[in-house]
Amino acid sequence: MRIAVVGGGAAGLVASGSAVGAEVVLFEHKDKVGRKIYITGKGRCNFTNVCDVPTFLQNVVTNAKFLRGALYRFTPDDAVNLLENNACKTKTERGRRAFPLSDKASDVTKALTKYATDNGTVIRTDAKISSIKKDGDTFTVKSNYGAERFDKVILCTGGVSYPMTGSDGSAHKIIESFGHKIVKPYPSLVALCCAEDLSKAKGLTLKHVSVSCVGVKPIFGDMLITDNGVSGPIILTLSAYTAKMAFPYKITVDLKPSIPFDELDDRIIKDFEAQKNKQFKNSLDLLLPKSIIPFIIERSGIDPEKRVNSITKSERRKLCTAVKEFTLTVNGNEGFDHAVITQGGVDVKDVDPKTMESKLVKGLYFGGEVLDVDALTGGYNFHIALATGFIAGTGAVGNNG
Repeated sequence: MRIAVVGGGAAGLVASGSAVGAEVVLFEHKDKVGRKIYITGKGRCNFTNVCDVPTFLQNVVTNAKFLRGALYRFTPDDAVNLLENNACKTKTERGRRAFPLSDKASDVTKALTKYATDNGTVIRTDAKISSIKKDGDTFTVKSNYGAERFDKVILCTGGVSYPMTGSDGSAHKIIESFGHKIVKPYPSLVALCCAEDLSKAKGLTLKHVSVSCVGVKPIFGDMLITDNGVSGPIILTLSAYTAKMAFPYKITVDLKPSIPFDELDDRIIKDFEAQKNKQFKNSLDLLLPKSIIPFIIERSGIDPEKRVNSITKSERRKLCTAVKEFTLTVNGNEGFDHAVITQGGVDVKDVDPKTMESKLVKGLYFGGEVLDVDALTGGYNFHIALATGFIAGTGAVGNNG
């Protein structure tokens, strides 16, 4: 059996390695495999999250039900074992995030490449595929390497994020030629741009805050003020839930989520009593980071020159509201060039979750970010690529029991 795997990322390499017994040719249109792996986790490659499957599924944003079987078949422990068995020592850090022991993403690429080549996979780089067509029971793959026939084709062509790594959506036309629907791609896990000018607080990390949006429960953690908006862990998470939301939309930051409104008012009263002769503009240093204070003062509507001992109860309540409901208008995001992953892709309604085989075209399989599945940060997306690649490879050779 001859199998063509298109795409040399994590999913494609694992699909190649798991298609045991087949003659596998992997086509990668960049000059080397694993280009996106090298930038994953800021170059460290958080390759999985060592948690149980129910916990994992809670962190899947799109089509969790579709992934359930794949995650039980290829668990986070399986991901760790795959790397360990291919000369890549691993470690698990805070939040159950697994990394190569060396902190080098290149070691993950080497391990996955070894896994593929140990199965006899022939890797072809700089491979430009012009068409894939099914003729009877076989496929004809046309590329700059010529026209070749294969019994099965596994498409692991990625999403649209970080297009310079090769995941540029160029395979979508080929996929659509087989009758498959592509769910419109959106950037996800991406910094958000705001209409408000926050540049004077650029670089400020707001710790232990919460962010919420209509239809999205509050998300707790840290966020970062950028020159044109907001970023950081909770913002990236929020972007996954609002990826398909039309701009502009409002988000609300609670700068003191652990303090209820009335308790915050009491805290401010005490702060004011301790510095009653100070001007309002100089009275919030104990409550808030310095560079965010001017924004809170402006939103409170209180005269910054006013002495705190003359601030009224209603003014104080407005201050509490400004702190607990710091509303921003999101008018865009940083786009696919900076998005960690893509939300959207091949509609999973037409894909068999047990094998990753197309329900429309026998012998055609999918793996990785090309599918309309995505999750939050923490190693989940990389693991989805590994798991679906594994299911596609084993499914293609009929070893999916």
